[in-house]
Amino acid sequence: MATPMFALQTVLLPGSPLPLQVFEPRYLAMLETVLEGDRQMGVVLIERGREVGGSDVRCNVATMARVVEARQVPDGRLLVMALGQRRIRVRRWLADDPHPWAETEDWPDEPEPAVRADPESIDELAGLVTEARVLALRLQIGHPGHAEAEAPGPVELGRDLSMASYRAAALAPLGPFDRFKVLSTPTATERLALAHRLVADATELLRARIELGSG
Repeated sequence: MATPMFALQTVLLPGSPLPLQVFEPRYLAMLETVLEGDRQMGVVLIERGREVGGSDVRCNVATMARVVEARQVPDGRLLVMALGQRRIRVRRWLADDPHPWAETEDWPDEPEPAVRADPESIDELAGLVTEARVLALRLQIGHPGHAEAEAPGPVELGRDLSMASYRAAALAPLGPFDRFKVLSTPTATERLALAHRLVADATELLRARIELGSG
């Protein structure tokens, strides 16, 4: 199906919120179409290029989002809150007329042998995400001009294997391309394992940066 596509330098994962300040004419036009229709749009990572002005190269895996709130402000911007719903794959990019479009299809988790969620594995991942968020905050507080902030509380990932992997990647201090790797992993089991490795690596890096800074 033809889907309006919002290209960003960030990754939206299923189950995650996405606040937007829309000011480009092409995306204001797109949001008008979206709000008059089923309020759904694809959100895709820019592989190369910039968000503003076009001429970007986009990835071919994205997330279908639903606009849950939109409000126009006096300067013409549109304040939008969207929620990631499900993973989609781009079959073909269409002309940007007047905004990005693509032919897309849903991409549910690939079939795999019946696997039950391992509570211990999910809880271990939740602990890593919590630690990484605390360490990242410690580094931010150490920067001049950064206000003291309350430490983040324990992360809960739930018991759904698929959504736990997405939620871990969304909450952990990962870069957009690491999050894209998670989004692009075919099965829920593989995705959970990848999220665990990425968050563990990020946690180790944060620990090392803190130790070097205090040494």
